[in-house]
Amino acid sequence: MIVKVVQVRDVAIIEVDLKPCADVFIFKFHGRQLELCGKTLVLSEELGDFKKGLLIMSKTPFFVECEAGSCVAAKAQV
Repeated sequence: MIVKVVQVRDVAIIEVDLKPCADVFIFKFHGRQLELCGKTLVLSEELGDFKKGLLIMSKTPFFVECEAGSCVAAKAQV
């Protein structure tokens, strides 16, 4: 599975080809590990700390807010 990550300062855009598990959910990241919808993904590089972002799962966008590696994702209404 390919995970694409773009990170600038405290904002991240993450794209993953995984089906969303809900309209609103919690996920975690630590170092190279991303725990998302019951799956643990290992990235090629460490994911730095970020506070806000965009998560794209199977072309569905989610707004993200994080604190200390614990994040809340909510489906964007577009």
